[in-house]
Amino acid sequence: MRKFIMLVAIFAAIMTASAQTQLDYKTIKDIVDNEKEYYNDILRVYLNDDPMIRVDDYALVYYGHSFTPDYKGANDENEEALKNHAAAGDMLKQYETAKKILEYNPVSLNALFYAWRAADELIKPEEETQSYVKKYLGLLNMITTMGDGKNSTTPYRVITPDDQDHILYGVLNVNNIVSRNLETESLCNIVTIEPTEKFQSRKVFFDVSRYLSHTAKENK
Repeated sequence: MRKFIMLVAIFAAIMTASAQTQLDYKTIKDIVDNEKEYYNDILRVYLNDDPMIRVDDYALVYYGHSFTPDYKGANDENEEALKNHAAAGDMLKQYETAKKILEYNPVSLNALFYAWRAADELIKPEEETQSYVKKYLGLLNMITTMGDGKNSTTPYRVITPDDQDHILYGVLNVNNIVSRNLETESLCNIVTIEPTEKFQSRKVFFDVSRYLSHTAKENK
């Protein structure tokens, strides 16, 4: 995965905005719970690759998913199978499994990435392949617009641990991860790295509070 994800680093970096946008989980939860028609409208905008889609729309769909019944927190059996198919180089099973995941988790970076990779290898219609590309890069751009990852006040906010690696490898061009630690006070994963041209600090902060909150509820 890492080698292929590096191929898109330049595109993700070009898309990444320098300014950060405010992110309010409470407002997102309220929209998902109480304004379902609006949320579904924005979800359709995302699914249809509307050229007018905004960063805020990506944020609502991505973070909003973590407040829906379909949210699983971390990898489910399909995502684990997807990784196995990718490791085995089975493009057809990779493609089929990724599409299955996207039916209930349209913001899965793993599924979008592997669906894109497999669709390209299987010579699927260009329109389909580009749809995965647009969603994948759009979500990476949004995450890196909502924070800069430099501290626990402006972390990159992700809804599943695997999404951290898409930022680390696909955007920041990280080659060497020294350690990963959870800061319980801020609910941030702190990833210590060898600084890169794209990220000069040694520590990258990821807010994983949505994942931790879901896991805590599941374990009660």
